[in-house]
Amino acid sequence: MTGFEYFNPVRMMFGEGTFGRLGECILRAERHALLVTGRGSARKLGYIDRAVEMLQAAGTEVTVFDQIPPNPTDEVVDQGGALAREVECDVVIGLGGGSAMDAAKGIAVAATHDFPVREFLVADSAGNKRVPTDSTLPIICVTTTAGTSSELTPFAVITTLEATQKNAIGDHHCYARVGICDPELTYAVPAEVTAATGVDILCHAVEGYVSTKAGPLTDHAAEQAIALVGQYLPRLMGDLGDREARHYMSLANVFAGIPLSNCGANIMHGLEHPVSAHLPEVAHGAGLASLLVAYAQTCHGIAPEKFARISVLLGGPDDPAATAEAFEALLQKVGLDIGLSHLGVEAGLLDTLADDALRYMGGAISSTPGCPDKDCLLAILQASL
Repeated sequence: MTGFEYFNPVRMMFGEGTFGRLGECILRAERHALLVTGRGSARKLGYIDRAVEMLQAAGTEVTVFDQIPPNPTDEVVDQGGALAREVECDVVIGLGGGSAMDAAKGIAVAATHDFPVREFLVADSAGNKRVPTDSTLPIICVTTTAGTSSELTPFAVITTLEATQKNAIGDHHCYARVGICDPELTYAVPAEVTAATGVDILCHAVEGYVSTKAGPLTDHAAEQAIALVGQYLPRLMGDLGDREARHYMSLANVFAGIPLSNCGANIMHGLEHPVSAHLPEVAHGAGLASLLVAYAQTCHGIAPEKFARISVLLGGPDDPAATAEAFEALLQKVGLDIGLSHLGVEAGLLDTLADDALRYMGGAISSTPGCPDKDCLLAILQASL
């Protein structure tokens, strides 16, 4: 019998209509919020105006920073940190998908430390990174997609332009004080994003499940997430207006955040982050989709009982070797049965991707049972091409 640790300090608010409670998440002493969001859809859908109205009604001044691109960079995070200092913000709110929420976390760090955020992301010559302190601004996250689970995790994934590197600040100061997951905010998410973020949920759950850090609580949540994605993501892709399916995909996102926040991701994210660092136009979930089948083909022997259970949860036989087929069937149903070459990855880049995964995603790789070596990483990449 083995023990385990579990920690997550986020107050989670889940359900239709919870976005309308944003104002009550502001503490009395918080007088100026920086609202961090993307460049288009949040404003077009009226979410920014609603958020500003609720915050102002709670007595909080609001400055909007709506410059967050997909795969946010250290440059834009430092800009947001400078703005937060200039207007003297005392709380940061991320409104959007994973990019907006991760950027908000990075900005909460950058605003209160006299160093560029790059120093919290990239190790120095001695192998050390700066660590956020208690001065980090409090964070509230509101997700508008069913995917990423950033509202529940201590990670802020940011691309550093100079190093062509995409990894994370991973620290308890980057947990949101409050996370809001309102399925109503996902109703307008288009098909391509719905599919990609749904696959991201699946991979968070699978990687937390097949992890050296897994425990009974995280295993239970991961199984719930896998089963919900298998049931509801294909249904949702058949009818984007299916509100019940939207609800359960948002719930799957919450379940997947539990293993992600405690176990972290491992080999698939370890390989995908270098892909979208070199090719920033690649959607994170699409990058994961391109690796998923080869991952199962290559790695099902490292944890056969769990891979067999994954197959069963996705409607397949009780056989670890069948997991790859279960993944492939799901990807076909949601239109993401793709390879790395579909995303613009060429064979000549594979060696660099494997080296990058080991160089700066080594922590993720090492939490994969069996601690895969470069040959294993290359086998997955080559089979995914």
